[in-house]
Amino acid sequence: MLRFKLKYLLNNKQNRLILILTLSVSLCITIIALFSYREYRQALDTELNTPNVELLQINLDVTNRAFREADNKAVDLSFNPEVLAYISTDAEHAGIAAAQPQNVLNTLVAEPDIHSISVIKFQDHSVVSSGYGYRASWEDAPEHAWSEWLEEIKEKPLLIKRRLYTGTDTRLTNTELLSLARPIVQNGEVTGAVLIDLDYDTLFSKMYTHLSSYQFVYNLEGDLIYPKLNLPFPLEEMKDVLSEIDVSPFAHVQIEGQAYMANQAFSNVTGWRLVSLVPMKQLLKNVTTARNMMLMLSLISITVGCSAIYYYNFAAFRPLKRISKLLSPEEKGTGHGNLYDLEPVIGKLVGDFQSKSLVAEWSLPELRSKFLSDLITRSIGKQETETKWEHYFAGWEPGPFESLIISIDRHSHWVAAYTEEDQQLLKYAMNNIVVEFFEPSWRTVTTAPRKDCVALLLQSKGGSDSQNLHEEALKLADIIAEVLQISVSIGIGTEAPVIAQVARSYAEAEMALSYRLYEGYGRVRDYSGLEGRLDEGSGAADDAWKQEVLHALRVSDAATGRQWVHRWSAELRKKEVQPQKIIRVLNDLLEEIINITASGGYTLPAELADYTWYQVTTLDLNDIEEMLCSIVDQMSSAFEVHRQSKEYLLVQNLIEFMETHLQENIGLQDIAAHVNMGVSSVSTIFKEETGTTLYDYLTNLRMDKACELLQGSSLKVSEIAQLVGYQNENSFIRVFRKSKSITPGKFRENSKSSNQYADLPKPHGSGVSEDSE
Repeated sequence: MLRFKLKYLLNNKQNRLILILTLSVSLCITIIALFSYREYRQALDTELNTPNVELLQINLDVTNRAFREADNKAVDLSFNPEVLAYISTDAEHAGIAAAQPQNVLNTLVAEPDIHSISVIKFQDHSVVSSGYGYRASWEDAPEHAWSEWLEEIKEKPLLIKRRLYTGTDTRLTNTELLSLARPIVQNGEVTGAVLIDLDYDTLFSKMYTHLSSYQFVYNLEGDLIYPKLNLPFPLEEMKDVLSEIDVSPFAHVQIEGQAYMANQAFSNVTGWRLVSLVPMKQLLKNVTTARNMMLMLSLISITVGCSAIYYYNFAAFRPLKRISKLLSPEEKGTGHGNLYDLEPVIGKLVGDFQSKSLVAEWSLPELRSKFLSDLITRSIGKQETETKWEHYFAGWEPGPFESLIISIDRHSHWVAAYTEEDQQLLKYAMNNIVVEFFEPSWRTVTTAPRKDCVALLLQSKGGSDSQNLHEEALKLADIIAEVLQISVSIGIGTEAPVIAQVARSYAEAEMALSYRLYEGYGRVRDYSGLEGRLDEGSGAADDAWKQEVLHALRVSDAATGRQWVHRWSAELRKKEVQPQKIIRVLNDLLEEIINITASGGYTLPAELADYTWYQVTTLDLNDIEEMLCSIVDQMSSAFEVHRQSKEYLLVQNLIEFMETHLQENIGLQDIAAHVNMGVSSVSTIFKEETGTTLYDYLTNLRMDKACELLQGSSLKVSEIAQLVGYQNENSFIRVFRKSKSITPGKFRENSKSSNQYADLPKPHGSGVSEDSE
């Protein structure tokens, strides 16, 4: 009976259709569930470890900051005059010489995470500590566990050790310390050391933790630094984890039979390794539940399908069978229905599928354009590139590819000639011309990475190749110029064998296009023809002319400014420095002119009224030279008017007074009294006019004068300090070191050996320096 019923059900066309649909839907749901689960597992490798990496980096920054602050104190102490005097004193007078360092150490030990600071003297084994003062022999010190690794201090510029407090203070028994040691070097020999003991618990209490992850800190020798209690895993298991992850930032590991995601980061200050472990079970909990639910849904769909078959045969066909029997009582009812009832459903499914297919087809050009934009800007990774390539470029070959850039010449002039709406229409028309021109022989994708250009990705259909691409590009430039009245320049990169190298080819096309600076407009340039010129013009663009132009503007000397512009332009034509380097220097100059104009309240030149860097990247050298000369003329006139103002004359009077009385111990009150004004008013006017403070300007004058004397005379440092207005030699040395990042003695020594300043000369008219404390 069962076999009869099954045979009957399967012989019915409608039943077979429902069964096929049911199994298809169930199979799709199952495939989607398994595929989603697999994709989620793969996504963990690239995305889900990001929060853990960021947390490690935050904790790394926390520990680095603490150790860097302590290390800065150690370095300062190693150069402190009182500390050096104590180190240099013989054993008989060491106790007396230790008084001053003791005061310095007591001052620096105020931070809560610093337990104590000690200065160790190797010559007579004496020590000075903020905790217990001076001891003639470090063996007599209440706490000297550090003596066991003194030899390591002599060999390493920075030493960090974890240890227990072993002193006599019962309140600190079993206290964990992190000791940071810096050697003290005199005349090329290690004569002592600065030791800073950091409180272990206070330091690591600043670290951020995540409830679902475990964090560990190891030193260079592989010893566990953190945590010290309640270890979640055996140390032997962790050694295997460290060996397995090695130097990789990310790996999957097994600990006690459980899967974990391991991330790690390394400190460039302490050399420590920070490791985090996240249970994979927790990460996969939700997706596993979703997978199981979808598999259950698949089983439910099969059940529903079987129920539908049952209902269809024993309920839906019953009226049909009765009518058929009444109309044809002599014929035996077959029990077969028809497909009329399924027609509306199938029609709807087919219609929906067709609509979605059309939407996907219409969206494909935009998706390809976005893909090309992301590819040339390097905004997508290798895996995403391959995935999108397979989805968006069906019918394309794996390679090779050609990259082109079509840029509108003199873009700012072109923009000024049309409304924004007309610009969009012309760019749309240019894009259509480009696509239609290449369509017969090339597969084409376009995108607009910048306002002035269109980037193309081309692949030959077999009717053209890279050898005649240059000639085709020339024809295209002529067509655009004839039809749209737009002059364009085109850059062509070298052939990219695979899609992953298209970004490199695009960069080469940009480099080729940049030589519009020398060769002019409406040309097609191949990167392959520039290789020799790139080597010849690989030097840095000289920006000394920039300072001279700015100086000419400040003194309202338009003729000299134009002369420097012409000289710079002629030098560029002679050397052919890479255009991209020139554009950077030129952009810096124009930005500085804009800043000077804004700070001084001047009217911007017409060429800079709506300045963007497109304005110079799409110009040749002749137009740039003409633009700069025009800017120099306008700005010189504005500065000339300003030079007649009473504020400017007042500032010049102040500067002259400072230069005349540089050797005297003058202050802000003396300078203000020279013009019979208050300090506040004078400081405000001076700051507005020069962009720097009176104190900074005076300090700069003194330091520049000191550099001249150090380099050109044999006077002592103390005598030079007097000649530039400092009564105290130590004050002069401190200010000089802060201003020049070098001591006066070292500056003189460098000047003798290299015959040049330690710092580059200040630009004309500049008095800006960092504020002194």
